[in-house]
Amino acid sequence: MILSKRVALGGDYLDELDDSIVIRSVDPGVAHESTGTVNRMGGWGSRLTNQHWESRDVTVSFAIDIPKREMARRREVFDAVVAWANRKGWLTTNQMEGKRIWVDKTVIPGGGDMWNWTSEYAITFRTFGVPFWQTKESVEARKDQTSKGSLTIEVGGTAPSTLDVTVENISGAENTNIKIWVGSEDKTLEFKGAKLTASEKLVLEHGTDGRLKVYADKNGTKRNLYSLLRGLDDTYVDPGTVEVGVVSTRAVNLIVLSNARWL
Repeated sequence: MILSKRVALGGDYLDELDDSIVIRSVDPGVAHESTGTVNRMGGWGSRLTNQHWESRDVTVSFAIDIPKREMARRREVFDAVVAWANRKGWLTTNQMEGKRIWVDKTVIPGGGDMWNWTSEYAITFRTFGVPFWQTKESVEARKDQTSKGSLTIEVGGTAPSTLDVTVENISGAENTNIKIWVGSEDKTLEFKGAKLTASEKLVLEHGTDGRLKVYADKNGTKRNLYSLLRGLDDTYVDPGTVEVGVVSTRAVNLIVLSNARWL
């Protein structure tokens, strides 16, 4: 039976584990934010000093439609759900069509007395690295054959995000210095001494934890270039139209990918 509410973890659907599983609700959650403030002089008001998005909980409630006298069978299905839920992976639901969120930790409910056949159970999927829903499919923009140029890319969503950037050396000679700017020309990520060989790529990408990785890649052979990074420490952007540019010793192709995020 295909339910109106569906949830999958790592591509495996909860309701396909057993016909008795009934998904009652899916709460996509909200990103938990911490803020810092200091009091203003003068006797009233305060000033915001910092904001930080910390984590997010997605809660899935389900029931097991098996009579209470079949306690062993109810326990078998419950254990199958626990095994399905207790892992890391991409979580998707038809309540958030076209989006996904990475699960770092799962909070498992207690099974309780299986005689209580009307019981509902709530699983909490928690994410820390990127506490936002993200688009499954990337938006791409590119500018080919340039040593100094820019492009624009539409960044969707409702939350701040990051861009993945690839700079491909197409000159046929060593490309020593590369500077990438995001949003404006004074917001730069600079790589002096990158020494990209012909057809080698400088790649800035983000893992499921949201952390920036920087490396050179030629036919799958990679070398870490993070130690060369100067300037900005990441490619942070807000939703909207964003300009991205490159200044390079040699001719390159500039490719930019965006996966929008939602609060």
